[in-house]
Amino acid sequence: MNDQAVSASERVPVIFLPGIIMPAALRYAPLLRELDGIQPVVKDLEVYSQDAPPPDYSIDHEVEGVSRAADAAGLDRFHIYGHSAGGAIALAYVARHPERVLSLAIDEPATDFSDADKAILKADLDRIAAMPAPDPMRAFMQMQLAPGVDLPAPPPGPAPGWMALRPAGIAAFTAALMRHTLAPGTLSEFLGPVY
Repeated sequence: MNDQAVSASERVPVIFLPGIIMPAALRYAPLLRELDGIQPVVKDLEVYSQDAPPPDYSIDHEVEGVSRAADAAGLDRFHIYGHSAGGAIALAYVARHPERVLSLAIDEPATDFSDADKAILKADLDRIAAMPAPDPMRAFMQMQLAPGVDLPAPPPGPAPGWMALRPAGIAAFTAALMRHTLAPGTLSEFLGPVY
């Protein structure tokens, strides 16, 4: 089945949220080339919506951004998929707006907002913050890999322009993760499928 054969009303609405490093369009382009029959909304993180994160940046900015993206696409209800940072945002979104979400799929969420998970994340982030520049960014990316797996060498040439926003975005996002809380039992109230 191809997208031309599926009417707009028959397409499955899905919002895709990326991790903290790669822009959503780059992250999901290969996947979207393989999927038929969906109405994708590829949503970048709000932390990168300006040249620098807002001073009052919070996970609520991301939750509100998902609602705005859904509204702009004409979606009342939708499936949501989030990777890493996007996975944590998807969890926060479901906790706030379970009535809008048909199903939740998360891949290696940055956190589940539990105190135990935040303690592990804080220890990793403190270790990285203590490293001399420019190692913290590379160390952060290495933290995303399994033990014993090394990062590939950076590609030749200058880094893409969007990469310059990542250190400040990562710092703002991780601080926001640490401040954000979910009421106990909130996620268990979501009755849709979770993958």
